[in-house]
Order: sequence, then C-alpha cells, then structure tokens
Amino acid sequence: MCVKNSLPTLKDAMMEAHLAFALTVFYLCGWCVCAYFTPQQSGILGFPLWFELACLYFPIIFIMITLVVIHFFFKNIELNTELPIAPEKN
Repeated sequence: MCVKNSLPTLKDAMMEAHLAFALTVFYLCGWCVCAYFTPQQSGILGFPLWFELACLYFPIIFIMITLVVIHFFFKNIELNTELPIAPEKN
C-alpha cells in the first residue's frame, strides 16, 4: 500500500524536516566559522574572541533565527488522524 505524497500533512512535515536539517547545517557551519576563522584576540567579555563568537553570541543569534523560522514556517499538525491509503499500482 502506498500513502499519497500529495497530502498537505506530509508536504508540511517534509518541509519542516528540510528546514530543521538546513538549520542544523547552518549552525554547524556558523559555529565552525566563528571558532576557526576568527583572529586571535580577546573579546568584549575578556574571553578569546573565537569562544565568545562560537559559544555565546552565535547561539543567541541562532536561537532568534530558529524562533523566527518556527513562527513563520512551522504549522501545528494533527498526527493522530487516519491517513487515506491509495490503491497499489501494478
């Protein structure tokens, strides 16, 4: 049996999964850039600049970006409903 891929619930779930993956890749890349490609100097708080950027400032910015993405792109999906089953194609 095959579930139709054109159902809005499945489309929304796939879009949310792709957004979550994109956010994960963005965080990993952003953290690496902040940690490995910053000059060797002290930051505002007295810690090394790479530490302040990668572990203090970037996570705060990322949390704000994630909240915006969740607010505008994620939907409340009812997962306890029965999905219609499409007939098998021979």
